[in-house]
Amino acid sequence: MNIVVLVKQVPAVSDIEIDPKTNNLVRIGAPSMLNPVDFNAVEAALQVKEAVGGTVTLITMGTALAGEAMRDGIAIGADKGILVSDERMGGSDTLATGKILAKAIAAIGDVDLVFTGKQSADGDTGQIPPAVAQHLGMSLVSYADSVVVDGTTVKATRHNHGGIETVEAQLPAVCSVTELINTPRSPKIKGKMNAKKAIFDVWRLEDIQLDPAEAGKSGSATTVTTTFAPEKHAVGMMIEGSDTKDAVKKLVDTLASEKIL
Repeated sequence: MNIVVLVKQVPAVSDIEIDPKTNNLVRIGAPSMLNPVDFNAVEAALQVKEAVGGTVTLITMGTALAGEAMRDGIAIGADKGILVSDERMGGSDTLATGKILAKAIAAIGDVDLVFTGKQSADGDTGQIPPAVAQHLGMSLVSYADSVVVDGTTVKATRHNHGGIETVEAQLPAVCSVTELINTPRSPKIKGKMNAKKAIFDVWRLEDIQLDPAEAGKSGSATTVTTTFAPEKHAVGMMIEGSDTKDAVKKLVDTLASEKIL
């Protein structure tokens, strides 16, 4: 089975800077890591590979530094990685990004199953899995908490409105997973060595047969006009009492003293 996992490098800190001119995240020089839920996606792919056989290929897009994030996936068992890197992709929104990644998957050829994390820690949109499935004409299974491949069918469970839903889809398919699906394995020494010396293929837009006009800002349907941090609100007051009646009395007294009542 030919399995692809889409992974992404994200900032490793919560306090990140915004470029005042482009309104995009400042990634150069900022500490980074593999998107946390992408580890679960890689683990899910490895478990399918162990069950039915095949290969696991990682794909990411970005600068050379973004490619380094794939080494974490190689360390725990992925077979190889592909970096889609082209300066003309700069400023791509989710529409353009989905198209770029779909083209890269299509360039591999005969892909049976694509795993992704449910969303990235920086963009947090969750739009890439459905976008990729749409462009490739594949089935989509989203927010999976478990995945099993049975012949030409992928079966998954997911939480839905307080219950557990079971879904099935025909391969080829795109499957986004949650953190509940598994506990990613820890890398072994051999895996770390393989990751350290791994050499990734680097593809440009011509390699995936995508018109440059469909990438970057020219291929994006949205524009970031303003970026700002959320407002900080004062910490609320906790009213406690010996019992409910006492707590209510203290609450009323407090509201009265503040002239709210």
